[in-house]
Formats: sequence, structure tokens, C-alpha cells
Amino acid sequence: MDVSPQQRELVEQVKIWFTCTEMEALVQTAVQFADANCSVFEPELGEHKLEYTRLHNEFKQLFEDRLNSFLSSIGATPEAFYEAFEKIGREEGGDVQGLAEIMYTCLQYEFFCQIMCERKREMEIQQAAGVPPAPPPVPGGYGDTRVEGYGAGAPPAPP
Repeated sequence: MDVSPQQRELVEQVKIWFTCTEMEALVQTAVQFADANCSVFEPELGEHKLEYTRLHNEFKQLFEDRLNSFLSSIGATPEAFYEAFEKIGREEGGDVQGLAEIMYTCLQYEFFCQIMCERKREMEIQQAAGVPPAPPPVPGGYGDTRVEGYGAGAPPAPP
């Protein structure tokens, strides 16, 4: 199946939106979500609570809602994007592999739990030191140290 020029353009628009335009807002949303929900995570138990799955689904929905809103704003449907994305991904030397890996990693349950547990530890350390909770990073804050460390070598998590 050949990829049409319109499909290439759609995937390119999403790629630009995700990596250039929206990344900062997605990071900020992820940190706010973690701050609001990380207290329920108890890594010391060595097992996962059912509530973790519920929170992970809410987290993924935040991301999906933003993607769908963007697609709607450019007159595209999620189905059209996923079809184009899949076609381009199957091409030899397809240029969406990096984007796919980032999106996939950010939505993985294990990555989500890691972020939540790390954020909980950070907040506990701040509280023990008497440091007031830090505000979420502002757009433009890629170097913000509060975001560094969320999954060594992995991208920051979007909502």
C-alpha cells in the first residue's frame, strides 16, 4: 500500500506538533498529574494496586485527548492519522520510528509507574527537608531539573 502525499503531510504535522509545539505543555501536564496522584504509589510493597491501572488509563487519556484535539483542529480524524502512521512506519527507512518510540515509551505502564514513584520520592525528600513543593515546570523549561531523571535515557512523559 502506497502512502499518499496527504498522509505524509498529516504525519509530519503531528510530528511537528508533538516534538516542537506541544512537548513542553505535555511535560508540564505530566508533572502536574504526577504531583496530584503519586501519593498512592507504594513501590516498597513490591506489587501493583488496581488503582495504578486506573491512573495509568487516565494518564493515557490526557495524551489521547490532546492528540485528538490537535487532529480535529487540522481537519483530520484519529483513524486517518493512525492509518497513515502505520503505513509510513512500515516503509523501509521510515522517518517516524523515533516519534513512534517516544509516543510508545511515554504511554507504557512501566514507564508511568516509574515516573510516579520517582516523583513521590522527590516530593518526600523535599518535604523532609522542609522545602515547599516546587511548582510544575513552565513551557520552555527543558532544562528544568525537576523533570530530569524521569526514566534515564527515556523521554519525558506526556499526558
